[in-house]
Amino acid sequence: MRHDAYEALRGAILLGRLRPGERVVEAEIARQMGISRGPIREAVRQLEQDGLVEYQPRRGVIVADLTRERVLDAYSVRAELEGFAARLAVERIGPADLAHLAESLEVMQRHARANDAEALLGADVGFHRQICALAGNRVLLRLWTSLGPHAWTLFSAAQLRGYTLAALAQRHRPIIEALRTGDPAQAERAAREHTLELARNIIDHLDALQPGLVVLPQQETAAPH
Repeated sequence: MRHDAYEALRGAILLGRLRPGERVVEAEIARQMGISRGPIREAVRQLEQDGLVEYQPRRGVIVADLTRERVLDAYSVRAELEGFAARLAVERIGPADLAHLAESLEVMQRHARANDAEALLGADVGFHRQICALAGNRVLLRLWTSLGPHAWTLFSAAQLRGYTLAALAQRHRPIIEALRTGDPAQAERAAREHTLELARNIIDHLDALQPGLVVLPQQETAAPH
């Protein structure tokens, strides 16, 4: 029950059904799910460790706000990890791996046509996990996995800037094409820019709400490793 409660709450936050700043009322959620408050409390604790919710005096538990620090922290690190993963993966990737990535893109496009944001998000995560796994570096994969909850929290905010589900799916094609070239630097640039471009879009939205936000730099040529 704790796992089910965690997944339900996490999904609601990631997909924008629970918005930043909104209270997480354990008693109400327990009533809606038809379970006791114990599993909800444990799920909320785990979400707090993930950085998805936070406790505030006199307000209780709320969904964490999308702050400039969270955007910059999550996406800057994710961009570096995914860029490095693509650089390593391009040396190991084979035709079957490229076909698998292309199939993942098709799955995302199918979910987009069905307007199934939750399924698209799952397929998106799977696509990037494939590349990190192909890199063959277990430490990199572990670090990337640990960023997951923080990075995907901002998914709903990306849509506020006009991304359609179809566009979110299509954004993955340049990564596949870069991996297909066999050029490590090109693969790294494509993977980094994929993440940084999304981050800049979200930051532009936050900057409109909070003037003075520091914007991420434009993509630069990757330095040789």
